[in-house]
Amino acid sequence: MKGKTWTKLQLSIVALSAVLMGTSGFLTITQQSLFGLEAPTISILSIFFSSLLLWLFVATDWPSVLCYVMLGIGMLPGVNYGQIFSLSFGNTTFVFLLFTFLMTYALEQTPALRRFVARALGSSFAGKSPWHFIGAFYASVLAISLFISPTILFMIVFPIYEEIMAVLGLKKGDRQASVLLIALFATVAIGTAMTPINHVFSVTAMALYKNATGIAISNAQYMMIGIPAGLVLFIAMWAVLRTIWRVDLSNVEMKPLESLEALPAKSKRETATVLIFMGVVLLWVLPELVGGFLPDVAAFLKTAGMAFPPMIGVIVMAILSFDGKPLLSIQEGLQKGVYWPSMFLVGATLSMGTLVTKPELGVIGLLESSLVPVFATLAPILVVIIFVLWAGLQTNVSSNLVTVSVVTTVLTTVYATGSVDVQAGTIACLIGFMASLAFMTPPSMPYVAISVGSGWTNAKDAFVYGGGLFLLSAASAIIVGYPLGVFFGI
Repeated sequence: MKGKTWTKLQLSIVALSAVLMGTSGFLTITQQSLFGLEAPTISILSIFFSSLLLWLFVATDWPSVLCYVMLGIGMLPGVNYGQIFSLSFGNTTFVFLLFTFLMTYALEQTPALRRFVARALGSSFAGKSPWHFIGAFYASVLAISLFISPTILFMIVFPIYEEIMAVLGLKKGDRQASVLLIALFATVAIGTAMTPINHVFSVTAMALYKNATGIAISNAQYMMIGIPAGLVLFIAMWAVLRTIWRVDLSNVEMKPLESLEALPAKSKRETATVLIFMGVVLLWVLPELVGGFLPDVAAFLKTAGMAFPPMIGVIVMAILSFDGKPLLSIQEGLQKGVYWPSMFLVGATLSMGTLVTKPELGVIGLLESSLVPVFATLAPILVVIIFVLWAGLQTNVSSNLVTVSVVTTVLTTVYATGSVDVQAGTIACLIGFMASLAFMTPPSMPYVAISVGSGWTNAKDAFVYGGGLFLLSAASAIIVGYPLGVFFGI
């Protein structure tokens, strides 16, 4: 069997990365400087940029492992593999994502999510008109996307979308069908941006900020920004869909969706899985809810961290059995429910993002002399706009996690110099928010590539209509999200 063939661009990136790392290794051995920069500074920048190039153009799995190797190989003074493993695999964020993925896998094995959509589409509201029907569908997708991985959710609702198109009498190639599909995966993206529950992009941004500043951003604090900004964006998208994009459903006669009428009866297994999942979600936000009258409980949950609730959930799911089968087989979940390339990338991002901000490695000093003077001359709101637009544009043409890593690392490094007067915690949240809103190009997210490849939409429509949604999302982040973050002191 033939292995994967690299393109000329990928081979060039691999060669360039090898040159960067080889040069840094030579400078470390000889203790020479280059362009006025000491060997440790050259080394951390070489690892950073070579990893970034490999992630963007080659792969995310083995380059992440290579990043671990290079960070601990001895080119960075005072850094060893014990520290690297602690910052990556031992990081709370890594553990949180691992156990959350396992719990989500158990939920996906039940018809609970499809049942939720079916109830929304069977409501009296949905029966009023075709627009009410579509609105109920999108609203149900938005609600589920608050706590489910976006690509997995899209794969669940995409067949329902195709069935709805058949009921509406729309075919592949129709502009209205294309616009409705773009609005569907944009809805998934908006829900993903609204909460950090089971969403790796916002969680990684929050973790990088904590690692750099020592200040933790809680799930509830993020949602104080994300939920209002996301709702405003969703409503704005809906208004654009009706008034500017002018999707016309006036002559449509709605019919029942057969696939949603054939769902099995609710089982004890499904009920137990949903209740456990909801219990874990409640534990994530409980510290902020009970802090005033149960301070000891709130203090314990904050100390235990965000990885504690899903760990408890996984234990309960693995113990409870129905019909001789546990709610969750951990072994099966690790094989089928955890996307390990993303996990490796998260670990590498967390460790490298932390090390880049270490003063002794010289990157902060380099930024102080080059980039910081530029930011220092800007009004705070311009700094906010720059980071929001940067995160939004990069996430629409490259990996979301790479976007979070690069933009948040630059933010925390610049903020560490004390030269910008902004709410850095709020901007970190907005970087995670914008990194979740990828809907312009096929490389931006798997669901965009799937949609374009399906024939229901095309790359041009995704770019044009997705570009309009990008402008709306940036406006929502800047006008709604940032003022809320300042108000709540995040």
